[in-house]
Amino acid sequence: MSPVRALLLLVWAALAGCSGADRTPPQATPPVILFAVDGMEWDVLKPLVDAGRMPAVASLMERGSYGYLETMEPTYSPVIWTSIATGKSPAKHGIMHFVYRDGPGKDDVHFYTSGHRKTKAFWNILSEYGNTVDVIGWWMTYPAETVNGVIVSQTNTTGVIEHSEHALWKGTLLPGVEDQVYPPELTSEVMNILADADRSMDSLVTVIFGGVPKPATDFTRLIWEQSLWSFRADAVYARIGERLLKDRATPDVFALYVSGPDVAGHRFWRYAHPEEFWHPPVPADIDAFGGVIDDYYIHVDHIIADVLSHVPTDATVIVISDHGMHVVNPDREFKPDDDPGFRLSGNHLDAPPGVFIAAGSHIAQQPLHELDRMHPVGRMYDVLPTMLALKGIPVGEDFDGHVLHDVIDPAFLKAHPVRTVKTHDDREWEAARRTRMKEAADRTERLEQLKSLGYIN
Repeated sequence: MSPVRALLLLVWAALAGCSGADRTPPQATPPVILFAVDGMEWDVLKPLVDAGRMPAVASLMERGSYGYLETMEPTYSPVIWTSIATGKSPAKHGIMHFVYRDGPGKDDVHFYTSGHRKTKAFWNILSEYGNTVDVIGWWMTYPAETVNGVIVSQTNTTGVIEHSEHALWKGTLLPGVEDQVYPPELTSEVMNILADADRSMDSLVTVIFGGVPKPATDFTRLIWEQSLWSFRADAVYARIGERLLKDRATPDVFALYVSGPDVAGHRFWRYAHPEEFWHPPVPADIDAFGGVIDDYYIHVDHIIADVLSHVPTDATVIVISDHGMHVVNPDREFKPDDDPGFRLSGNHLDAPPGVFIAAGSHIAQQPLHELDRMHPVGRMYDVLPTMLALKGIPVGEDFDGHVLHDVIDPAFLKAHPVRTVKTHDDREWEAARRTRMKEAADRTERLEQLKSLGYIN
């Protein structure tokens, strides 16, 4: 264990003792590596796996369990990912949308933050039971909370609210904004990785897509430019995660969020499936962008492989998505001056199920089966209870999900029976939560940041 992690563990042992709860660290179990992939769709993933183009995911499927992960409707990313992180419904955790209003005016619209989350997430619970945890890029983590490990927040901007035609609402890292990283002494290192990603965007795009696609129309030029920020954010999060794993001991739980499959699916479904649209793209744009979705899924496979190269071979690996994706707006002509919602050719508002894949020494191995016979493994609420069971931590009786017993090896469950606790929430955490009820920065400052990053003109 590194000196930094040892110190954090001592601090958290002291803090846990203050509440009076019995939070004795459980028996050591293999680390859990969680890949949270926004918008990953089985109808795209499975053919790539079958064709041998995603070997890392194929290996996980061959030695583990997989199937559909049922989601919720409407499929708002901050709501779903908070439900996954807390094991609870929006009514319990309090994140109801991307934004909330505190008045009738335009300036009265604000992003939810970690301070609005009314219940503990897995990083809080794990920390209190003496587990180390690194969380990179997860929704609703700004301002970063104090944990027994590392949090690198996904930071939202009010500039997106005012200029919604320029972005898809997702957050990123922003230079000059405090409280994005915990512990704060890692901020400089994280921002250096961000700056390096900015400098290497062309080479990154070339690596992912085999070159920089050349738009043939104004519309494809617009949606391509609007997508680059997401690819950049994923590169930053992945590099940060790999750096942490390379330089420090593997935490008990490591979670990495990736947004690109969702953005690629929203914007480029029409180019991958032109036959599904009344007005298909021009041939030059199909040639340039028809492979964007597949190429990005393959890139995610590389991210998974790179991360796993730095963790113990007995680690439990879980890959999940918050929802699937399919065609939308098939009758549209798709023009640059369309409203933002009508520029999307892929969507998920009717809640198509997401992806669940798990593998590891304590995961049950299921026989391979065809996609049309794939069954639901569970619901998004079940991810947290299952992860806690794998770490020997009690499951909250106030969770809306349950442990996926069919996914876990029966011998492990016999040796580590699932325990329960009435709730993991307490007054101390609630008091700390209220200190995080703030936004990232001044509205004008955020707009300037967006301009400097090329997100708005």
